[in-house]
Amino acid sequence: MNEQDGKAITPPKKKKPKPKRPVRRFLEYVLAGGFYYAVRLMPYSAAMRLGGLLGVLAYRIDGRHRGITEEALSTSFPEKSPEEISAIGRTVFRNLGYLAVEFICSDRLAKKPLEEVFEFVNYGSFVEAYDKGKGVLLLTGHLGSWELMAVAQSIKNPKLTIVVRPLDNPYLEDAVSRVRTRFGNRLINKNKGMREILRALGRGESIGILLDQSVAKKEGVFVDFFGRPACTNIGLALIAARTKAPVIPAFTRRVSMYRHEIIIGEELPLIDTGDRDADILANTQAYTKVIEDFIRKYPDQWFWMHRRWKTKMEDA
Repeated sequence: MNEQDGKAITPPKKKKPKPKRPVRRFLEYVLAGGFYYAVRLMPYSAAMRLGGLLGVLAYRIDGRHRGITEEALSTSFPEKSPEEISAIGRTVFRNLGYLAVEFICSDRLAKKPLEEVFEFVNYGSFVEAYDKGKGVLLLTGHLGSWELMAVAQSIKNPKLTIVVRPLDNPYLEDAVSRVRTRFGNRLINKNKGMREILRALGRGESIGILLDQSVAKKEGVFVDFFGRPACTNIGLALIAARTKAPVIPAFTRRVSMYRHEIIIGEELPLIDTGDRDADILANTQAYTKVIEDFIRKYPDQWFWMHRRWKTKMEDA
């Protein structure tokens, strides 16, 4: 109570942090919004063709990300010719164009029977893990149309709780979050979500964790990824060790412009020797190896323009 007038003091509302480079962020938001509404006005087939064309155009004019993509591909697949590397790179960019359209139009896809768009491979592995009642930790990555995989599962049920890194642009973050949650999925901020994740697992929920991006040294351990040390988040290994919730690989692969496979792997055994640090390293390596194996099989499906090896072991 306020001692002077006896009125209750209302605590100030927390304000959202102001975006860095506000003009640039707002322009990004405006451009994205223009693309969003253009796509919404177009027939779906035309919008998909546009997305693919824009992806190929981006490959040609975005020299920075094309260079990151082709350098990573060449280092990871030294046996492939420059022509093969370029062909994979173009497909990666084209697929991202398709993904952008699919994400925007996910509500249209939801009106179709799931089997017209998705084929679930080995889905029984997920059901078996879910029926244990401990919750499920879904190991996944930025492969295929990863945003659509979450949509498909939310329609099929049970809904997902997805651990995400917020976008740098807060204007876009709000818009993207609305689309991601439009069918009942829930989001947890990776920067402050451990307690929420544990509670969700306690309720028997399924948690999607993308484990294929570089993190700072304080957040991860270095494991082998395509023959090079890659700093990888230890969160999944920590949660699995604490809760004993089953870890199930789940990836999506684009089969054609309009068709996808959602491929569920077998439950991964938990390495538990009693040596906490060694177990974290070993489990994180095992999870990363599963992702690498999938990428090696379908190299044109991964998000190669991410600087996966940017954190160096010698960095302070």
